[in-house]
Amino acid sequence: MRAKWFFVIAAFAALTLGTAQTALADNNATGSVGAVQTGPVGAAPTAGATQVGATAAASVPVAVGGSGDNTATDSVGAVQVGGGNTSSNSTGSVQVSSVSASPSASAGASGSSASAGVPITVGGDGSNTASSSTGGVQVGGGNSSTGSAGVLQAGSPQAAPAVGASIVGEAVSASAPVGVAGSGNNAADSIGAAQVGGGNTVTRSFLAAQSGAATAGTTAGAGGTTASTPVTVGGGGTNSATDSVGSAQVAGGNTATGSVGTVQSGPVNATPSVASGPGPTATAASTPAASASTPASTPASATGQPAPGTRTSEGAPRPNRNTFGATKPNDGPLQTLGQLPFTGLGLVLFVLLGLALLATGLTTRTRARLSV
Repeated sequence: MRAKWFFVIAAFAALTLGTAQTALADNNATGSVGAVQTGPVGAAPTAGATQVGATAAASVPVAVGGSGDNTATDSVGAVQVGGGNTSSNSTGSVQVSSVSASPSASAGASGSSASAGVPITVGGDGSNTASSSTGGVQVGGGNSSTGSAGVLQAGSPQAAPAVGASIVGEAVSASAPVGVAGSGNNAADSIGAAQVGGGNTVTRSFLAAQSGAATAGTTAGAGGTTASTPVTVGGGGTNSATDSVGSAQVAGGNTATGSVGTVQSGPVNATPSVASGPGPTATAASTPAASASTPASTPASATGQPAPGTRTSEGAPRPNRNTFGATKPNDGPLQTLGQLPFTGLGLVLFVLLGLALLATGLTTRTRARLSV
């Protein structure tokens, strides 16, 4: 029985070794001291919890890629991760191939949820090379440092942090993507050079900062409204600094030779925008129109006075055009009995005044006849 089990284990081991794939990168250290080398690595730790209708989760996947061999020759303290890294006659060089990380977290409870993520990548084409350099850091790919000290080189970095939430059926979100384009940074006989993106070259210079074309922007949305502010700096071309001190170059197409304290930048473009989705339909109460009983040709003001440009006639008699048997509607103000028209004075007062004048006249006439 034991013989059968040993036979099965041996067969399984033989099949496993026979089908094993070739390593993506071989590590070689020749004449070097304190070299740390590893091929492509990846990890994806996750965590989650559920409690009384509430959920929470988080993950942090990280990967370092690259292809080719890691080689350290006559170097001290070389650290190489991924593949395609070469260090020769250098001290304290750190070389990492393309890196990607996507940490994220989410939570939800009672019909509401929220999430956040920060995907980050540092890429680049080609390998990292450090020769006769001290204190060089190279991340991504396509970076070269020769006879330099304190050089930082990074391939095209990209980051797109974003957050979102849904509360009572309403969704809100925001993101801020940032990136630097390009690949291929070169530093020769320089001190204190920082190169990000690609297309950057510095030669015999001190304290030079160079960056490829950069893009940044923020986007936020709530309901049916979205606002964005994209910004771009520069375009194609390369940045070059030679025999210069304190040069700063952003985007492409910048050149500094024998200069001190030079700042150069490509064109900057910004296009902010706001977009709104369909809103609620307006009702008649919110947008009142002209009343059907008021003709558009005879508008009246709120005080009852005729509008400018309208001719009126006061006191003019109105012809009676009512149809026989039809009742005329009372359009005007109510008439008050016992008052004279236009004046509003009492009719009884004028009747008494008239009778008194009539009596005075008759008395005067009678006395005149008797005196004759």
